[in-house]
Amino acid sequence: MEELYDFAWVWSMNVPRSSASPAERNGGQPLLEAKPDSLLSRLRHEILRGEVGPGSPLRQDEIAARHGVSKIPVREALLQLAAEGLVTAHPNRGFAVSQLSPQEAEEILEIRAVLECETVRIAMPRLTDAEIAHAARILDQAEETEALDRWSDLNWEFHATLYRPAGRKRLLDLIRQVSYPTDRYIRVLIANANYRGRAEREHRAILSACEMRNADAAAALLNQHIRQTGVLLAAFLQEQAAT
Repeated sequence: MEELYDFAWVWSMNVPRSSASPAERNGGQPLLEAKPDSLLSRLRHEILRGEVGPGSPLRQDEIAARHGVSKIPVREALLQLAAEGLVTAHPNRGFAVSQLSPQEAEEILEIRAVLECETVRIAMPRLTDAEIAHAARILDQAEETEALDRWSDLNWEFHATLYRPAGRKRLLDLIRQVSYPTDRYIRVLIANANYRGRAEREHRAILSACEMRNADAAAALLNQHIRQTGVLLAAFLQEQAAT
C-alpha cells in the first residue's frame, strides 16, 4: 500500500487597496499599455506562489494601479488566466482566483498522467545522452536547493527536458497549461520532507528508466508518480474542505 504524507497549508495574501487614482499610484506618470504577456507572467507568478489565495477577488483597478498600467491589459491577462484555469470569471462580480475541489484536482492529475506518459513514449527514441545528462544536473540542483519556488521550477524543467525530444510543441504547451491549476497546491506539498523526498526518489527512478531507453518502465513510473500526487492532493483538499 502506498504511504500517505503529512503536509501543511500556508497561503499569504497581499492585495493592496488605495483610494488614489491609478496615475497617482504610478507617481503621477501616464499609464503604460504594458504588453499583456509581461503582465500575464507577473500575475501568474503571484497566483502560483500563493501571494493571492484561492477565492480571493482580483479587482482590475487595483491590479492596474499596482502594476502601473491601464485596465485593458489587466483584463486581457485575467481572461488568459481564466483560460488556464487559474482564475474564474464571475458574471457581474469580476474575477477571482480559482478554487479546486478534490475531484477536480485528482482529475487534472489523471489528465496529466495520460498526456505525459504518451509524450515520454514519443520522446524516448529521440532522447540523447546530452539530454539525459542535462536532466540529471537538474535533479542535482533540485536536491540541493532549499528554495521551494526554485525546486518547483526545476521540477517542471526536469519533466520538460524529457518531453521536448518528442517534438510535439502543442502537446508540451497543453501539458504546461493543464498543470497550472494544481501547481500552486503542489508547491505546498513540496514543503513537506516526506513528499519532497519521495518525489526526488521517483524522479531518479524515471531518469534511470530513460537512461536505459526503457519507454514502458519510464511511462509506468511516471504514471504512478503523477497519479499518486493526485491522490495526495485530493485527500488534502478534502481535509481542508472539512475544516
